[in-house]
Amino acid sequence: MVRRPRIARPLGVILHRGKSPFDGSPYVVIMPLGKSSNDKTGAMLQTYIIRSHVHPLQAVATDGDIAICNDCPLRGLKQKRRKKRKFRTCYVNVGQGPAMVYSAFRRGRYEDYDPARHDQFIAGRKIRFGTYGDPVLIPEPLVAHLAGISSGWTGYTHQWANPLFRGYQRFLMASVHGVTGPWSREHAKSLGWRTFRTTNGGVPAADEVLCPASKEAGKRLSCLTCNLCDGEGRRSKGLAMCDVYIPGHGGKAIMSAVKNLPILQQ
Repeated sequence: MVRRPRIARPLGVILHRGKSPFDGSPYVVIMPLGKSSNDKTGAMLQTYIIRSHVHPLQAVATDGDIAICNDCPLRGLKQKRRKKRKFRTCYVNVGQGPAMVYSAFRRGRYEDYDPARHDQFIAGRKIRFGTYGDPVLIPEPLVAHLAGISSGWTGYTHQWANPLFRGYQRFLMASVHGVTGPWSREHAKSLGWRTFRTTNGGVPAADEVLCPASKEAGKRLSCLTCNLCDGEGRRSKGLAMCDVYIPGHGGKAIMSAVKNLPILQQ
């Protein structure tokens, strides 16, 4: 048996470099290899999808985040003659994790991913696909490989209505909003997806469960221990195939936006 030489664990790896199918801008997918401090997800491996030559805060301010988020309604409503988008409800604090990852990337702190070298630091851990940015920008074969060596994963996409990304049903939940309409759970279910629905009140469906990691559920589980939000995952029946919902959450500014963003009122 040939033993691979042990290498020091790098700060993180660049999983993929590509050009956005949404606007053609270059982007990178980065996986830090340390432990996450996110209370909700627990110590999962995180993946950041960011513009490769534009700071995340600048991308949001100039509408350049369309390259990695496309038409996600949680980006808010664009205003004429103003840079800031109105009613932005994305819960990701772009000035924290994404900004730190971008800074380290620009300083050359991450290695290009090599399965032979780096899978030893990924295998057996749980992965969050799309900590920031839409995970359909991670090539499907790469998602399949990483999911295959992991002990589990979570992932959410707003691109579920695009037939180009139908194969991601195996791995991702459809992020949906409202009961009817183009972003609705009803629409996503008709296309074969399991769903994760952000709500602003209302009554859940009979086959929806409250996110166990939410404040409303008492945070009785973390994403690390829950295992529900993995698309079709490795299971095919029972509770594993239910859908999940969560009330809108975040700081004061986000909660104010939750109450006013039209898509969350349906």
